[in-house]
Amino acid sequence: MSVRSTQPTARLVRYIVLILPLFLIGGIGSWSQAIKRGNTHYEAEAYDAALDAYRSAAENRPEDPISRYNLGTVLYQKKQFEKASNEFRRSLDAENPIYQAQGYYNLGNAQVQLNDIEGAIRSYKSALRLNPGDLEAKHNLELALEKLEQKSQQNQSEPGEENKDQQKQDQQKQNQDQQDKDQKESNQQDQKDSSESEQQGQSQESSEQESTSEESPSQSGQESTQQPVEMSKEDAIRLLEALKDNEKEIQKKILQKRFSRRQRSEKDW
Repeated sequence: MSVRSTQPTARLVRYIVLILPLFLIGGIGSWSQAIKRGNTHYEAEAYDAALDAYRSAAENRPEDPISRYNLGTVLYQKKQFEKASNEFRRSLDAENPIYQAQGYYNLGNAQVQLNDIEGAIRSYKSALRLNPGDLEAKHNLELALEKLEQKSQQNQSEPGEENKDQQKQDQQKQNQDQQDKDQKESNQQDQKDSSESEQQGQSQESSEQESTSEESPSQSGQESTQQPVEMSKEDAIRLLEALKDNEKEIQKKILQKRFSRRQRSEKDW
């Protein structure tokens, strides 16, 4: 939308200047003086001073559509589009259809700045119904319709922010579900390995116990053979007497050997 078509028109401000003498009838001097000061400052692009003057006029005549319209134009120039649109809506009560058409026209401009394209289209159409010859309103309506079509095509080709957020949440959920599944499978595998290890340990222990039980009879037999044999008193006495006899026999043989060697020695001499 071009700069020309999007700026609020100053035509109504100039119309106000032309028709002020009509409103001066009745002696409302303070309101008219405020409007005049506002118009002068607006033409000089001194928008802060114009705003003060138009607010003063609006305080004197709060429901006057001309006060509200002029206040809306200066708020628009200060880029306060939301406040400007509210003032333009209050100016739509004007009895003169030309003033009312200008109110719809500038309301549409403010709605475009607020990205309310559908609302702007309705406002431009209302302005044209009241003033079919308004070429600027026709031009802005065409631009708004094109903008709405582009916006519709963009929404169809690209997911909106809500869809993007939903897709992101779905992806995060899928990732979390996969992680939970992997963790569950890992825990099940660990339990399986632990169970198999425990079964192997029990089997080995059982084998060792069986081996021990098979070896125990022979060991007990060996232990039984190694135990000392008990001897009666009579057997002990006979054993001692036999040892004594053997000892005497041994001593006798030793003496015989000594005597024999002695005889051989004497014979040599």
